[in-house]
Amino acid sequence: MKNLDVHSHILPDEAIKTLGGEIAPLPGSLFDIRVLGKSIAPMTKGFYDLDARRLELDKIGIDMQVLSPTHHLFFYDDLEKAKKSSRVQNEAISKVVKNSNGKYIGNATLPMQSTEDALNELEYAYSSLELNGIEIGTNVSGLNLDDESLFPIYERAQDLNLPIFVHPNDFMGGKRLQKYYMGIVVGTIAETTVAVTSMVFGGVFKRFPKLKMIFCHGGGAIPYQIGRLRHAAATRQEVRELGADLKSLMKTIYFDTVVFDDESLKLLVKERGDENVTLGTDYPFNMGQWDSASMISESRGIPESAKKKILFENAAKLYGLK
Repeated sequence: MKNLDVHSHILPDEAIKTLGGEIAPLPGSLFDIRVLGKSIAPMTKGFYDLDARRLELDKIGIDMQVLSPTHHLFFYDDLEKAKKSSRVQNEAISKVVKNSNGKYIGNATLPMQSTEDALNELEYAYSSLELNGIEIGTNVSGLNLDDESLFPIYERAQDLNLPIFVHPNDFMGGKRLQKYYMGIVVGTIAETTVAVTSMVFGGVFKRFPKLKMIFCHGGGAIPYQIGRLRHAAATRQEVRELGADLKSLMKTIYFDTVVFDDESLKLLVKERGDENVTLGTDYPFNMGQWDSASMISESRGIPESAKKKILFENAAKLYGLK
């Protein structure tokens, strides 16, 4: 079955050079990518080299990918870096997409802390670079995604029919998550859970009913604790006043399949429905699930018709593929 991976990351070699970065080798054919004071490591060569990427994708059986920048370079706390990083990455990703013969689709990154600058970059990415979607973080300098400063961006994305891919960044928890790599292991899950909850309870999807959002890592805890959200919506006055109708408000929310376990995958599909789940790998990070496509294909609890939707059709519809 044909597949399309909505959750992958790239920093093309051209962008690294333009941003004054360097590629430092690590043991085991891995690399430390140092850009604008940030270290992105350990990474495989496929993170920045297209030939290496194609070989790795062939090994893991991925046909097509949506290319997103990495959360390391959002720079929501530094506007000038965010503007520079966004423009350089968006132009580099656009070039990769246009030369890929349909193998890649591109998400643009935006300087989200400035509504005006984010909208300007969005227009450039859409009109000039022809990118098909947007990637944002789960928070913007500590602001949850229901903050009204972000509404003009949501409105424009809705008008242009561009999906927004939401990736965890600036993990909450601070020192408590420093041991055992917990910032990535569980911080990502907490970030996504808060992001979805704030948008649903904050009435964002009621205000922008055609806004399409893709949340990674299986939606955090949302699919597995949805009953708790339903209970809050029925019990808590601060939520009832917002008129939170979870079932209808979550129709345009999609979750990827980076859950690492077949039982978790089946629960995700059961809760969200086979039309709201999309293949994701989190390639090329070592905490990604590179075998996600094969897990879906081999799952005995998911019908073949649903597998086709999850592997390709849902993402193709989101990104407007013909």
